[in-house]
Amino acid sequence: MAVMMQRRERWIVLLITSVGAMMGPLDSTIVSVTLPTISSDLEMDYAASIWIPTSYLLAVASLLLTMGRLSDLRGRKIIFELGFAVFIIGSFLCSVSATGGQMIAFRFLQGTGAAMMMSTSPAIITAAFPPHERGKALGINAMSVYIGLSLGPPLGGFLTASFGWPSIFLVNVPIGLIVIALSILMLKEPSRSARPRPFDLAGALTFAVGLSALLTALTLGEGMGWTSPGSIALLTVAALSLAAFLFIEHRKAREAMLDLELLTGNRLFAMANMSALLNYTSYFGVSFLLSFYMQRVLGLSLYLTGMVLLSMPLVMSILSPAMGWASDRIGSRVLASGGMLLISAGLLLLGTVDGSTSVHNLVLYLVIMGIGMGMFSSPNTSAVMGCVTGDQLGVASGTLSTMRVVGQSLSLVIMGALVATVASTTLLTELFSGSLGAGAPSDVEGFVDGMRLAFTVSAGIAFAGAITSLARGKVIRCEGLEDQAGL
Repeated sequence: MAVMMQRRERWIVLLITSVGAMMGPLDSTIVSVTLPTISSDLEMDYAASIWIPTSYLLAVASLLLTMGRLSDLRGRKIIFELGFAVFIIGSFLCSVSATGGQMIAFRFLQGTGAAMMMSTSPAIITAAFPPHERGKALGINAMSVYIGLSLGPPLGGFLTASFGWPSIFLVNVPIGLIVIALSILMLKEPSRSARPRPFDLAGALTFAVGLSALLTALTLGEGMGWTSPGSIALLTVAALSLAAFLFIEHRKAREAMLDLELLTGNRLFAMANMSALLNYTSYFGVSFLLSFYMQRVLGLSLYLTGMVLLSMPLVMSILSPAMGWASDRIGSRVLASGGMLLISAGLLLLGTVDGSTSVHNLVLYLVIMGIGMGMFSSPNTSAVMGCVTGDQLGVASGTLSTMRVVGQSLSLVIMGALVATVASTTLLTELFSGSLGAGAPSDVEGFVDGMRLAFTVSAGIAFAGAITSLARGKVIRCEGLEDQAGL
């Protein structure tokens, strides 16, 4: 085994990976605040608009586990760098999109690169830091994620107002090029076995097909009808593919892309990942709905909308390092579970908004959720990454990131479907295309009622996440992980 990195080298690794970790969430939130503008310019209706964030998340979700395992076998540095290259290309193509279809396709390409980046970043950090510093390092990495989330709304509002919406994608290009250059120059790849273990291609394909079909069915099901031939076909493909994936992984055991023993024999790993899934399912769609609510219902400017949405991720970024440090000392269970309860409380408060809710109240509710997220994220990540062996870091990172992105996709689908059960299709189309106009009136009550329902149901999902978090049991530290160095 390689010798643990020197302190200076570890912090260089943390700097590079943290800048990389910032890019994915930056691109996610920078798009959310500009969705009304993009939807209007590209003449996209409500159903099509949802695909701008969903296509990105679909690519990320279906590839994270694959890229995590591939990085364990072939090297995390090369996957990290290639991911940035693909991300940059996708970002540039998004900026020149002329139709909604092009935007959706290029967002999928962008998500492919993001999957490669996101699946390797926590694994690289975990391998570089000893257990007594791991929570703090992952907390700083989480802080960079939330800085990306924090910068997204105001930066998106400023760039769109000043230079047009294509600039929100072009901003990724110079940052990505700098990170690639730093990675090439400063990250070191340890030597690997001359005969690497085989990659589980069958498992990767069945997982990607199954998850893609499932998320597509959930996204399109409301519009097509849940009993339509299209929905049934997609759900059937999802069920058969995911069943085949589980069968393949069971047969291959330790050679599988995902060692099922991690889920069946490691309660901390299983419950912490389930909590992450419920966490992101409960809250991610909030910014999507509030962006339209504040601009179309309350009549707020694009920039002020961005500033309000900034409040939640800003609080997350401030708290994450401290909560990571605290989890190194008292464990993740109390912090993560308490965080989920606060998120549930914040969502319940958001479920009381109406057509005249003040900006101050919105900020307060989002700050409560931000405190909860700050308490949950870095302790939960540290727990997951600390309970696997060194040769499973990529899989652990990929699994956790998959839970996050699947949760984000489910959040958009669930909240969108709940809004659609209350508001009329005509109203939603007018709201999302911009033809209704700001402050148009009583008709928007259906949208507000649907949004309140979505937030209330999401509060229940967050409460379920607190229960699964409490069920994680005691902290597990895998022997020998501190001796795993490199990338």
